[in-house]
Amino acid sequence: MRARTARFVGITAAIAAGAALLIPGTANAVPGPNGIPEVIAAVGSDTIADVTGAIFAAANADSAANTDPDNYVTVPPVLPAGGSFVVPGDAFDGGTTYTNPGNLPPNGSGAGKTALNTAAAAGSASVDIARSSSGPSSSDPSTFRYYGFGKDGVSWAASSTGSGAGVTLTLQQLRDIYSGVITNWSAVGGANAPITVYLPQAGSGTLAFFTGTVLGFDPTTKPVTIKRMQENEGNTIPAADQATAIAPYSVAQFVAQGNGAVTDKRAGFFEGTLTGAGSDGAPVSGTAPNLAPAFADGFLGARTVYFVLDTRSPSFDAALNVVGFDAAGPSKLCSGSLSATLTKFGFKPLAADANGVTCTLG
Repeated sequence: MRARTARFVGITAAIAAGAALLIPGTANAVPGPNGIPEVIAAVGSDTIADVTGAIFAAANADSAANTDPDNYVTVPPVLPAGGSFVVPGDAFDGGTTYTNPGNLPPNGSGAGKTALNTAAAAGSASVDIARSSSGPSSSDPSTFRYYGFGKDGVSWAASSTGSGAGVTLTLQQLRDIYSGVITNWSAVGGANAPITVYLPQAGSGTLAFFTGTVLGFDPTTKPVTIKRMQENEGNTIPAADQATAIAPYSVAQFVAQGNGAVTDKRAGFFEGTLTGAGSDGAPVSGTAPNLAPAFADGFLGARTVYFVLDTRSPSFDAALNVVGFDAAGPSKLCSGSLSATLTKFGFKPLAADANGVTCTLG
């Protein structure tokens, strides 16, 4: 394991929808001056997958800082049917090919952290960073390091032309919907139609945060029928359900999709106002293409998003260069240099501490 340098590099890859494809995560690994090529792979959270790609892409384009090149690769959480994504090998790992069907990539914060733990425990560098929209857990290994780099919000969403159009929910009403007490949109000021209740896929950080913090309970233990969607993708809710559906939605993803920073997957959903939850204002302000997060930091749905590293990883130091800080100083991400990138993708940059560090270490 080499000492940390001042380099900050990266790469991103886009997934095209449709027919079968093979997409390389990056070009072949290039040896640094010490002869060690390192490919740093990030997996996990859907919520921060897009901004991670932008962070890595900006770094890769910084030729002045890219003097000892490591290749940073963000693996998409979902592949199209027939698609593949290749993370090339390096001196520490032979590389990984993710395929659908077959070897699916980790989908969600929990899955990403599990993959990081498994790799690090085995001394493998197949996964070096876990993208996470949920914070530290008592079940984490002691070797995990959480680098918080932005603030997101989570509220509920519904179709802007459906049964919940124009509705504002109180926190208690939202909890009653997810516990099965309220079953019809008319009970909260909407149309006379049954509410179709959705949650994100298992392993989602948004799922864990929404149920654990916003709701404060697991809806699957309540007398309510739960359907599943891919987190923050309204278009994964079947068309027959969209008019009556309710689902949690990341403010950052809503803003980024509405602003055109990423593909719009909202399917006409709006980000609903949640009152009695620490902030009674709408969680999103403006109109496309000028949407912006408007939630207060004291909002119950406000959360920090993280890059998770494991000190056991053979490439821990190289990963730290792009996502964290140490005695050598903060990375560009943690020095505030990428605040415009975070804002573009709908995240509120964290305030700098007394040392100018805009990340938190958990």
